[in-house]
Amino acid sequence: MAVQFDSNLRCYIHKDFNVIFDEKGATNGVLRSVQWLKGDDEPDPAKAKLEIRKVYTNSEGERNGKGYSFSTDEGPAELLLGLIDAGFGDTKDIIEHTAKRKDFKQAVKAISFGDPEEDEDGEMFDMRDLLLNDIGGDDDDEAA
Repeated sequence: MAVQFDSNLRCYIHKDFNVIFDEKGATNGVLRSVQWLKGDDEPDPAKAKLEIRKVYTNSEGERNGKGYSFSTDEGPAELLLGLIDAGFGDTKDIIEHTAKRKDFKQAVKAISFGDPEEDEDGEMFDMRDLLLNDIGGDDDDEAA
């Protein structure tokens, strides 16, 4: 999908990543994998960048507002960690979404047991063990 920004550039939105995270009226906050193209340049997914942008919609289509393109692969992960550390997001939702990741089981084992290697026997773990252990939290100190 191409969105016109100005007469010299066009924004190509790669279909692999396009998340609307904030909607109010005709204004949306979006997180997209985009590539800014000149003239007849063809899109190349390898050149796409992750971008957060305000987008205005009307009957004629979209108009891009101000935005931010991540410069590094670590940027989005650092933003996510910062939002979680600042208390944003529902903990249950965060855990449910994180549990869908392919590396979830290995990450839980690394946190719980200090062993990043997956067991060869495919041993299962009890999520309650992870959640009920005091892993870097100080909640008990605050409750006392």
